[in-house]
Amino acid sequence: MSALWFRLVGLGRSLTPRVWLVIAVLVGFVLVGGYCAQRGAAGERDRQAAENLKTERRAGAARETAASERLNDTQTIRNRQEERDHAAEAYPDGVPDDRELRRRCRQLRDAGRDLPACR
Repeated sequence: MSALWFRLVGLGRSLTPRVWLVIAVLVGFVLVGGYCAQRGAAGERDRQAAENLKTERRAGAARETAASERLNDTQTIRNRQEERDHAAEAYPDGVPDDRELRRRCRQLRDAGRDLPACR
């Protein structure tokens, strides 16, 4: 170990001050370059985090809007089904004409029910 140390010290003493200056400038460039690269990467991460936050805010608002629209659609569909069922129940029990029978059968088929009289 000590022999290697003496060789390195001897090599260092054999270099001229100009070579030492070039080495120092190169080391300085490497250090400044590393620092700038690290700062640039941190800035890019911060920019991406801010963009993701903005996107998430927009997406959250869109999800809330979609949920309220789904609720409204579900209520509208349920109300229309109830109206159709009540309308079918409100007709008298007398024998309907062919047109009325076809309409009622179509309503029942749309509701997922099929009666033998409608076949």
